[in-house]
Amino acid sequence: MEETNWVSAHAFYQGDQDHLLVEAVDPLVTELMSGGRAAGWFYLRYWDGGPHVRLRLLPADGVDPDEIREATDKQLDGYFRDHPSDPVMTADSYAETAAMLAAWEQVAPGFTSLQPNDSVAYVPYRREHHRYGHGAAIEAVERHFVQSSALAMRLLRQGASAQARSTAAFAMILIAWLTCETDPVRLRDLIESGPGYDRAAPFDLPQPSAQLGTAVSVAQRMRALVAANDRHSDPGTLAGWARSVAALRDVLNEQLDRGALAPPAAGWEGPGGIVTAGPATSVLTIIDICAHLVCNRLAVTLPAEISLRQLAGAAVSTLAEGD
Repeated sequence: MEETNWVSAHAFYQGDQDHLLVEAVDPLVTELMSGGRAAGWFYLRYWDGGPHVRLRLLPADGVDPDEIREATDKQLDGYFRDHPSDPVMTADSYAETAAMLAAWEQVAPGFTSLQPNDSVAYVPYRREHHRYGHGAAIEAVERHFVQSSALAMRLLRQGASAQARSTAAFAMILIAWLTCETDPVRLRDLIESGPGYDRAAPFDLPQPSAQLGTAVSVAQRMRALVAANDRHSDPGTLAGWARSVAALRDVLNEQLDRGALAPPAAGWEGPGGIVTAGPATSVLTIIDICAHLVCNRLAVTLPAEISLRQLAGAAVSTLAEGD
């Protein structure tokens, strides 16, 4: 018996995943949600088995998961038929890339070979308890995933440029950090406890950005946003992100105080991730992982995210020096 009722569809597509999300996934989830058949949804982009979108759909009470699968198959198969993608990845190139990424993430691939392009596979959704805890904690994380996906999809629908997405991701990283620790001095110390930027990675690491002045200005505004009362009613994307992160923080802190939340085994794998040193940083570690995942949803590349994290850390250090 499955632990949860989530339907997990992996849509393998070697074309433009933004188009797949906006033109196929968004109409699907809108129809399922508005029709009362789904109670929530979220997505990620991933490499295991080939480039794909992982779509998770929660059937509403009384709705058969097979009904969700049938609607998903109909929508995605139609999109693949009308918008076939060119299979640019070969079995050999996939094997090489997968080996590098699996070693870097310290995971075992779920697929041993490249999956058929323009296809859907249903893979059981496994909750990552080692990262997000159990019970109320992981349920709150999943609610945040739903909200995070909706915010990211909003930017995709708007046709946000790569630069606009990077700017949004930068602000979201800062909001995530500052929501957990508003004091820049203490936050700086937590950030600097993370792994070094020279850790081996399957890509070239970026050089630190020279845009520190602008970054500090953004950090100051995000610090004010986190503290502002009107963020509770502001319809903007960043305010929505701040509300979602704050709600998640509150549940995680409550679970931590009750002794129901163990420190995550590790944070995000990349340079600039927050290291879990014990219970005091458990909540920040989990929310930092969530910041990484919204970068993924926005198609911010790993090298670009590392650069944003470097810049965000430098901005926090500058704020700390000024306090």
